[in-house]
Amino acid sequence: MVTIAICVGSSCHLKGAYDIIHQCEETISKLGLRDQVELKGTFCLGKCSQEGVTIVIDDEIETGVTPDNFQRIFEEKILVKVRED
Repeated sequence: MVTIAICVGSSCHLKGAYDIIHQCEETISKLGLRDQVELKGTFCLGKCSQEGVTIVIDDEIETGVTPDNFQRIFEEKILVKVRED
């Protein structure tokens, strides 16, 4: 099981956290990964000065997530972990 925690703190909220949550939910559903990926929210991860939204994939922090680069990050960081499990 891969766990994705998306920051919903005030800074990430303003940077589009809910757009990232929506994209993540859609991708997980589309790929049939509900049993393999847990999606949850988290509060501030202390990366507020970075561009984009901050997420945590298992224990790895990923900064700068935007709607434009989300699919690439999902494929490179999350799908790889799903396939390893």
